[in-house]
Amino acid sequence: MKKIKEYYLKNKQLFIIIISIILILTAVIEIYFVLALRVTSNDECSWVPEKVSPDSSVIVFDKVKVGGVTWNAGIRNGDKFLQIQNINVSDPNEAQLILNKISYGKFANYTVEKKDNNQIFHTQVFVKKFIQIGSLANAILALFWMLIGFIVLMSKPDGRVQKLFYAIGVGVVFFTSNLFLPIDIIPSMVKDYFVLYPLIILLWSLGVGFIPFLFLYFFWTFPTPFKFLEKNWLRKSLLILPIIVAIVIFVSVFSAFRDKNFNSDFFKAIKNSLVILLSTSNIVALISLFINYRRLKSWEEKKPVFIILVAYAIAIAAVIYTARIAPAISDTVFNSPEYYTPIILIILVPIAFAYSILKYQLMDVSIVIKNTLMYGIATLALAALYFFIIYVLGQSISEAIGTQFQTAIAGLIFITFALVFQSTKDKFQDFLTARFYPEQFAYQRVLIKFSNDVSTVVGLENILDSMKGTFVEALKIKNFGILLKENKHDNLRLVKSVGIESQELYLNGKLVDDFISNKSLSSKHPVIEREDFAKIFPAEVSALTKENIFTIVPMIIKSKFIGLLLFGLKYSGSQFAGKDLDLLFAAANQAAISIENARLYQSEAEKLRMERDLDLARKIQQGLLPTTIPVIKGLDIAGEMIPAMQVGGDYFDLLPVSESKLFVVVGDVSGKGLAASLYMAKLQTMIQLSCNDRKSPKEILIELNRHFYKSIERNSFVTMTLALFDNQAKILKFCRAGHLPLLMASNGNVSSFRTQGIGVGLEKGNIFESTLTEEEIPLKPGQTFAFFSDGITEAMNENNDLFGEENLQKILKNNTSANSNEIMNEIWNAVKKFRGTAEQNDDMTMVLVKVADEIQHRI
Repeated sequence: MKKIKEYYLKNKQLFIIIISIILILTAVIEIYFVLALRVTSNDECSWVPEKVSPDSSVIVFDKVKVGGVTWNAGIRNGDKFLQIQNINVSDPNEAQLILNKISYGKFANYTVEKKDNNQIFHTQVFVKKFIQIGSLANAILALFWMLIGFIVLMSKPDGRVQKLFYAIGVGVVFFTSNLFLPIDIIPSMVKDYFVLYPLIILLWSLGVGFIPFLFLYFFWTFPTPFKFLEKNWLRKSLLILPIIVAIVIFVSVFSAFRDKNFNSDFFKAIKNSLVILLSTSNIVALISLFINYRRLKSWEEKKPVFIILVAYAIAIAAVIYTARIAPAISDTVFNSPEYYTPIILIILVPIAFAYSILKYQLMDVSIVIKNTLMYGIATLALAALYFFIIYVLGQSISEAIGTQFQTAIAGLIFITFALVFQSTKDKFQDFLTARFYPEQFAYQRVLIKFSNDVSTVVGLENILDSMKGTFVEALKIKNFGILLKENKHDNLRLVKSVGIESQELYLNGKLVDDFISNKSLSSKHPVIEREDFAKIFPAEVSALTKENIFTIVPMIIKSKFIGLLLFGLKYSGSQFAGKDLDLLFAAANQAAISIENARLYQSEAEKLRMERDLDLARKIQQGLLPTTIPVIKGLDIAGEMIPAMQVGGDYFDLLPVSESKLFVVVGDVSGKGLAASLYMAKLQTMIQLSCNDRKSPKEILIELNRHFYKSIERNSFVTMTLALFDNQAKILKFCRAGHLPLLMASNGNVSSFRTQGIGVGLEKGNIFESTLTEEEIPLKPGQTFAFFSDGITEAMNENNDLFGEENLQKILKNNTSANSNEIMNEIWNAVKKFRGTAEQNDDMTMVLVKVADEIQHRI
């Protein structure tokens, strides 16, 4: 199904051309049928069937025109019609078929029984021919509407107004398809047209069923749509109702043909209903057009609509006159056809549309037509002039230097003038554009200059200002906006605008890519127009309409859009169309390239600035770490931090406060980058000032939290473990402020200490102090204490598996006899092997303190 849709969209214009040619030819044949094959023989009277018994009837003459051909043949009202051409007749339809075979100017032989004395006599009636003016008017209307509809649709195949206008032309052609049936077909002849008449009835039913609703839909949309058309149920009704009406008409008419019920009450009710439906829809459409006309502000806008309004009013008046007044003032159409000729005025409607399209650029078509005609005629005239010059010049030179070189000279002159012709033709077309279409010529010059200049503008803001200056100041557009797509989102944000009241305008662009893909199959320029707003921006359509936006041009790079340009009406008050859209689209794409280059440059600059910040943060972070491992008798100490690519918040410090006392600090500041590094610097200063041999870890952390809470942002905090090794008292005191547990390995066993405590800076003091717990551990020879950050336990491999605390405990358990540096190296190697090719995702910090045997000797 998708492939079929893509094939249709790619060949959409070809399908339109083929269908239009078929329908236009059909309309031409319909006119031929009316003028040549559906001409009715006329004897200037009426034939009325009259029952003489339940099973038989006769034909009675009525409304015999005084001085007419039947009157002159001696026939009067009330006389009985017995034979025509010596054939007995009792059915007016059969008699008419016989009469139609007689050529104009010949005489038909009638056998008549006089009303007064029942005398039977033979007479000859001069045969006239009658052209059905109503059928001719409908056929011409169908041809004109299809021709104009084809031009309208080809200029803008996706326009809603254009498609509706074209659909009306199709409907009128279908409506007049009944002209292909033999005139006054009778049930006895149905079998001769068994294949033909169901198809014609179907087309006629579709035409009659759809035309009323198409007229309503079109004039509710043209020249500006009514607000109530936004209701989804109404648009669906305008599609479903004509289908239902067409089905009812087809079934009823088809049944009437088969069952010979043309005079049944049901069939008459159907006919009356159709007349009411057609009349009502046309009157409502006329009123709608009048309301729309009143809504237009300037006379320039009103002028083309006024012409159509007058033509439409005349056409409806002609229909009403022909249907109601003409029958009242004349006895029969055959006797007084001149009374019915005003019906031909219905063709004024498509003529008015054609004039307005050519004169006032209606429905965005006139530029295309004018350009095509003007440039085509100009190019042909210029070509004819050049060929004339070539011929005269070639003949003159040949005569001067001899005929033996005539062929070579002619070829050389032709090539020379062909090159001259091409350049002159382009200049001549530019002259024509400047002379006859000054607004389009100005747009062309401005947009071409913008496309050339915008690539030299540096900086996103300068590019946006250049776009705004070009489209607003140079093109004199009152409503304009630039929306750019936000990174990794479908939202489009308004960054520059003029004439748009809502500066916080956002559009959801999730449907734009699909629209561009589908539209690109049938058009080189996938421009979003007002009729597309509801489909692409369903939530924002009212906002766009309120801001008087009519055209949206996407800025596209490599089949992906990066933003949208919003346009109101041109300075002349008309909508952008034709060549204007080509120029706007080209300028938009050039602007898109410049914007994307500016973004890449800006992104690269941001990246370089971030690299500088990260480099500074790394230097700060490295500067906070101990440069040397302090020597404390009886303790084997190792400490190291392996930073990740992105600076984290890990920090450790070793602070000796006496020959026998050492503070060990391991912390992790939430967040990354320069901010985390600066918080670490502040934290280190506070800790170094607070740590002395008179304070316990708990006291230091309580004091640290009080000061740190006042200066840290509310969304930042620090987890840390602070431990005091007292070699003299053979005690380890430590507190854990929300940090990872302390591990102790001894004699092949590993213990985990998870004391209470929350992070530093999370709370101003009360909760922090009440939850913080200080624990003491006696120091014994062979103990290994591990302080670490989550960068070790949360190290991930290619499958996103975590290294985990269990692996760390296993290494400590298996290496209790090794010194601290050996254990440290074993841990780093294990983590690196586990991680494999996966990148390091966080800083890894480890401090190991091993109690040496000297403590035991001192005991």
